[in-house]
Amino acid sequence: MLTDIAILIASVGIVAILFVKYKYGYWKRKNIPYLEPTFPTGNNTSFFPKGQSIGKISYDFYQDFKARGAKMGGVYVGIDPYLVILDPEDVTTVLIKDFNHFMDRGLYMIENDPTTVSLVTQNGSDWKNARIKFTSVFTSSKIKIMYDTIKLVIPNMIPTLDDSAKRNLDVDVLETMARFTTDAVGSAILGVECNSFKNPDAEFRRLGRHFFEEFSPIDMIRLFMTINFPKLAEKLKMSNVQPEVSKQYSKIIKETVEYREKNNVVRKDFLDLLIQLKNSGVQVTMDEIIGQTFSFFTAGFETSATTTTMTLFELAENQEAQDRLREEVISTFEKNNNDLSYEALMGMKYLGQAIDETLRKWPPVTTLPRICMQDYKFPGTDLTIEKGTKVMIPILALHRDKDYYPDPEKWNLDRFEDRNQKSSVYYPFGGGPRHCIGFRYAFMQVRLGLATILRNYKVFPSSSTEKPLEIDPDTFLIKMKQRIYLKFQKIH
Repeated sequence: MLTDIAILIASVGIVAILFVKYKYGYWKRKNIPYLEPTFPTGNNTSFFPKGQSIGKISYDFYQDFKARGAKMGGVYVGIDPYLVILDPEDVTTVLIKDFNHFMDRGLYMIENDPTTVSLVTQNGSDWKNARIKFTSVFTSSKIKIMYDTIKLVIPNMIPTLDDSAKRNLDVDVLETMARFTTDAVGSAILGVECNSFKNPDAEFRRLGRHFFEEFSPIDMIRLFMTINFPKLAEKLKMSNVQPEVSKQYSKIIKETVEYREKNNVVRKDFLDLLIQLKNSGVQVTMDEIIGQTFSFFTAGFETSATTTTMTLFELAENQEAQDRLREEVISTFEKNNNDLSYEALMGMKYLGQAIDETLRKWPPVTTLPRICMQDYKFPGTDLTIEKGTKVMIPILALHRDKDYYPDPEKWNLDRFEDRNQKSSVYYPFGGGPRHCIGFRYAFMQVRLGLATILRNYKVFPSSSTEKPLEIDPDTFLIKMKQRIYLKFQKIH
């Protein structure tokens, strides 16, 4: 009996080993450059992930294949093969020209957790239908309505910065900007007055901090499984969102929608627009409202906070650019009787250049994933990949390639002086039909935060910030390993 069990275990073990070896031979059989994988993570070096997808690791893949003179190369995440695209023409092919072959992102989601299901993660017809339904919510006119709501949270930030400036204290910029964007997104998206500056532990700030920064060992195991072994994780019904975050957020949205519908409450926010869709005959479910608002809430506050933080950091290091930008901001306020309109905000050219260059050097999303929808032969090559093969586009690496951006580590606003002649190698919000649907909102929010700060304060480096800055390799949105501190000096 024991012998039979031992033979069975040994047989299963041998089959498993052969299966993994076969999977890890995929790119060798394709005869393209590849990196040797190691079980169980393949070429993924992130054993303790702090997010839902591959982050900075694609930068290292890019550098390796670029050094070999390759235009693409093969790697493995878990046991799944990924094709890393280096050539800008192939990137354009995947994202735009042959979009129908690479429509899906292949990101993990689980139907029993609505916070994981959104335009970011949906596939095929589900994504198409959702995009059609929700595109009307993100027009310029709708964003303009949200702008008036966001302006109302600006006064929340000023007393905190005034106090830091008066006492010559270091400002933890990311935390400060995260409070601002939490208040802005909470008000403009969900109609919730967070006031994170008076209450740093406000409910939505706490949820955001938990989602992006607080991971228990079990949370990391779930993320490890959903990234490296997504099919197994799906069968085990694992979510890549912390259960406490998902449960609490879903409860808040359900109660808010029910209250508004019962009491005929109308607000100028994103949630109200979704409720209008729901009650206008468009089929919008409560789970969809939860998923879409969660995606917009988490991405809206974190990416905007990071972009604002990194722009302020670069301006502190480049005082001449800061002075020039402040002149533009103050002049624009004066021309508009100190009441900055949406059109005036969006019309500031130098402010736009500063944000564009920050998004070039510090793109919020460092890697764009895609999945092959049907067998595909890359133009001008002998490479054919099968349906289901995953593709990885290293945005951070492309944005910092000296062949496209000379002296790429330098923050240089002149790169974007003519916005109509941007490099084609520029994807801070993705590209093609699946570009970020909320990019207009993000630009508006970041512009308003920066304009407010530069009008009122001069920003200087702090010795408390450890340099050089290092990107945390385990996060799926760009984030530094160290905290960023700056000094704020009140102007008037």
